[in-house]
Amino acid sequence: MSDIKDALSGKAEEFKEKAAEKLNELKDQAGKLGDELKEKAGEAWDKIKSGEAKEELGHVKEEAGEALHNLADKAKGLWNKMTGSEAGEEEKK
Repeated sequence: MSDIKDALSGKAEEFKEKAAEKLNELKDQAGKLGDELKEKAGEAWDKIKSGEAKEELGHVKEEAGEALHNLADKAKGLWNKMTGSEAGEEEKK
């Protein structure tokens, strides 16, 4: 009976040590991940403060405006073809 208790106690201690090792590994990985996130957040903040993001957003806004204008022109052309308005407008000119 004493041998069984000793064996179980040894196994329990072994599991405890493995768990502690895994916990330390996870803690190290979490620390590294936290450092990486801080670095990425710092880079993003620097980009925002530099105005670079604002400039990029301006370009995207311009492109979106052009795309909407082109889409509106195409929609108008399609509408004119469907309704026959295109022929009427050319006669007015």
